[in-house]
Parts: sequence; C-alpha cells; structure tokens
Amino acid sequence: MMLTARDSERNRYLLLILSVFDALATDCGIRLQLIQEANPVAKALYESNVVLFYGYKTLLPLLLLFLLRHAPDRQIVRLGTALATALYAIVAIYHVVWIGVAAVTP
Repeated sequence: MMLTARDSERNRYLLLILSVFDALATDCGIRLQLIQEANPVAKALYESNVVLFYGYKTLLPLLLLFLLRHAPDRQIVRLGTALATALYAIVAIYHVVWIGVAAVTP
C-alpha cells in the first residue's frame, strides 16, 4: 500500500497528539502510583527532571515530523512516520485501558 501525501499530512498531526498523550498519561499514571515507567532512560529522566522526560517522550515524533517536512517524498520517512503513529496508537489504547481499569477499581 502506497502512502499518499494526504496520509502523511494527517499522520503528522496524529503522531504529535499521540506522543503528547503518551507523555501526559504516563506522567499522570506515575504521579497517581498506578504505573511505573518501564523504559530505564525515561524513568531516570522522570526522576531527575520531568521537563526532560517530556522532551524525551516527544523527541522521536518531533524528529520524524522535521524529516517529513524536509524530505516529504522519501518513502522511508513516510513509512517511519506511519509506523511511529501506529505504535503510538497502540500505546494510547494501552493507556486508555489502564485508565479505565483504575477508574473502576476501588
């Protein structure tokens, strides 16, 4: 399946929204002691400086968006953006599930 320029345009905004949601949901889950950060680098950053944690969590999507803006015709950039968007969507579903479970658990 060939990704179109229009798909890339939609993916860039969705990717950014999903990456920010991931950072926010993870932060909230850690603060409420519902989850722990599994990534040792992100965990160390969170424990030392939350701003660095947010930067780290959004670094890859921002890099992909930068590449997409400057090399929109490169298939690898479009494919990488689509793959990252799909992975962030899976992570977002995971976050929504544990938020739902936490909401109904006394």
